[in-house]
Amino acid sequence: MHPEEIVLFPQPSDVEWTDDAYSIGRDGRIALAREHNTELFPIAEGLAAELREECGAAPRLAVGKRGDLPVAVAFESAPDLDEEGYRLTVAADGIEIDYGDLAGAFYATRTLKQLVVQCGRSLPGVEIVDAPDFEERGLMLDIGRNKIPTVETVRRIVDLMADLKLNHLQLYIEGFPFAYPSFPQVWADGTPLTGEDLMAIDRYCEERFVDFVPNQNSFGHMSDWLAEDEFEHLAESPDGFEMWGDRFPPSTLDPTNPESIEFLAETYDDFLPYFSDDRFNVGCDETFELGEGKSAEACEERGAGRVYLDHLMNVYDLLDERDKRMLFWGDIINEYPDLVPELPPDVTVLEWGYEADHPFDERAENYADVGIPFYVCPGTSSWNSITGRTENMKGNLRSAAESGLKHGARGYLITDWGDNGHWQPLPVSYPGYAYGGALAWGLEENVDAPVAAYLDRLVFRDGTGTVGQLLLDLGDYYRREDEPTGNETNVFRILNSAFDSDVGLDNVSRESLAEIDEYVADLQQSLRRAEMDCDDAALVERELANAARMVRHGARLGRMKLADRDGDEFEALLDRNAGEIDEIVGELRQVWLERNRYGDLDDSLERLNRLRETYEGLKESA
Repeated sequence: MHPEEIVLFPQPSDVEWTDDAYSIGRDGRIALAREHNTELFPIAEGLAAELREECGAAPRLAVGKRGDLPVAVAFESAPDLDEEGYRLTVAADGIEIDYGDLAGAFYATRTLKQLVVQCGRSLPGVEIVDAPDFEERGLMLDIGRNKIPTVETVRRIVDLMADLKLNHLQLYIEGFPFAYPSFPQVWADGTPLTGEDLMAIDRYCEERFVDFVPNQNSFGHMSDWLAEDEFEHLAESPDGFEMWGDRFPPSTLDPTNPESIEFLAETYDDFLPYFSDDRFNVGCDETFELGEGKSAEACEERGAGRVYLDHLMNVYDLLDERDKRMLFWGDIINEYPDLVPELPPDVTVLEWGYEADHPFDERAENYADVGIPFYVCPGTSSWNSITGRTENMKGNLRSAAESGLKHGARGYLITDWGDNGHWQPLPVSYPGYAYGGALAWGLEENVDAPVAAYLDRLVFRDGTGTVGQLLLDLGDYYRREDEPTGNETNVFRILNSAFDSDVGLDNVSRESLAEIDEYVADLQQSLRRAEMDCDDAALVERELANAARMVRHGARLGRMKLADRDGDEFEALLDRNAGEIDEIVGELRQVWLERNRYGDLDDSLERLNRLRETYEGLKESA
C-alpha cells in the first residue's frame, strides 16, 4: 500500500515517510529494553499476539538484542520524549520503538498495529514522533438509563479506546446498575454489574493504560432511589416537581438532611473499593428542584448556591476520608461564579455541554482564571436521535477541544448518554468516539481526521468502504428537518411520544418527513453493499438496519399525525407502520441482548409497545 493511502488514526503530530521498507519475518524477536523488561512484557506480548493474528508472524520475546534470531521490533527508553510520547521507526533493518514512558511504548504499538492491519508484513519506511495534547482523554458511557452492557461489551469498548489512545473510562451510574451489597432489596430483580465485574473491568483497563474511574451521581438524578419507600424521606420534594410544563417524580436529595450524607457514605463504601483509581466523579448535576421543597428556607436564608456548595463540600469530605479526589459536573456551580474560587484546589470541574455552540470558551476561561482544574466534556450526540447527529457531534467535539486546549484543560471527556430508552445501538457512537479521541490526542492534526476511513479499515474491516460513511450519513438525517432542535431530533421526539402528544410536529412538515424517509431508505440500500470482516459484523449490520428502520418509522408516524385521519395517506401509513412495529420491537430486543444485560429493557420498549396498541386500536376503528 502506498503511504499516501495509509490511515493513521489519530493522525500523529510528525510523520516522515522514507524510501526504506521492512518485511516482518515469520520468526524473529521482540527485544525488550533491559531497564523495563518486566513492565514491557505484557505490552510486547500483546503486540506479538496481534502480529500473529494480522500477518502470520510469530515473534519471540527477549531481553536485549543478543542472539541469532533477527530483531523485528526493539523497545528502547528515550528520556528526551514526553510522557505518553513515542518515536516509531520502520527502517530496512527492523522496527524500533523509543518511548518516553510505558504508556508511550503501548501507544507506539497501537500505531504499529494500524500499519500492519493495512500493509500486512511488508511495511513502508517511516519515522513517527507523537505525543498527546490532553493529559486525560476519556470516555464516559451511560449505564444508568436502561442499558447495562455486559463485561464483554465493556472490554470491546476498552479495546477501541486503547486503539484511539484514550486513557480514562467512566461508567455513569444513577439508580441500580451496580449491585450495592448493602442494598440488595433495590436491585435483586435486576441484572446489575457486580463488584467482581468491576474488578475484572478495572484489571482489563489497567493492562491497556486506561484509568477506570468510578462515577455515581450524588445529588440530582436520584429518582430511582427516592422512588423506594425507605429512601423517600431523603427527597427534596417527595411529591415531585413541575418543570417544562410537566410533572416529574422527585429527583434531588434533601441537602439539609444529614441522613442524605449518611446514605451516600454507605453507597460509597459499597462501590468504591472495586476501583484502583483515586478519583471519583460524584455527579451533582441538574438539581432541578433544589430550593423548592425541604431546602427552601435554607436557600432563602443562605442562597441556593451556598446550599449547593455546602452539600458538595460534605461529599468532598466523604471522599477525603476515603482517599479519593473529587470530580463533579459544573452546570450548577456555573450559576454562582462567585463561589467557584471557594472550591478546594484538588477538585476537578467537568464542564459539559452537547451543542456545537456550547460556550466552552467562556466557561473554560472562568475556571482557568481562578486556577481550578477542569475537563471539557462534549458528547457523541447519539442519544435522543437513534442514529446520531453527525454535524452537531463534530462541532461540539471540536469546540470543546479548541477551548480546552486554549485554556489549559486537564482533560477531555467524551460523554455518551442513554436518555429516553437508550435506543441507539453502540456502533452509532463510534464516530463520536473516534473523532473525539483524535481531537483529544492531537487537535491541530485531526480537525479533518478521516473518521469514515478509520472506521472502515480498522474497526469494521469493510473492504467496500461503505459502513464508516454510512454511519456519518445516518447521523445527518436530522438536518432535513425543517427546524432541528437541541439535544435530540424531532423524529426521535415523535417516535418517543408515540401517539400521546404532538411534540416535535411544530418543527417538521409532511414534505421534510417524506424526504427523511427517502434519504434513510437509500442508506439502507447502501448497507447491503457492505462487506465487514470484524468479529461482530453480522450484529453491526442488524443494529444499523433496525436503527434506520426506526428512523423511517418515526418519520412516517409524524406524517400520520400531520395527515387527515380520514384520508388515504393516513390509512396507507397506518398499514405500513402497524405491519412493521413488531419487527422493530423484536429486533431491538434481540440486538440489545447481544451486547447488554436485560437491564431495563422492558422500560425502554414500553413506548414502542404502547404505539403498537395504538395502531391496533386505530385499525379496529377504521
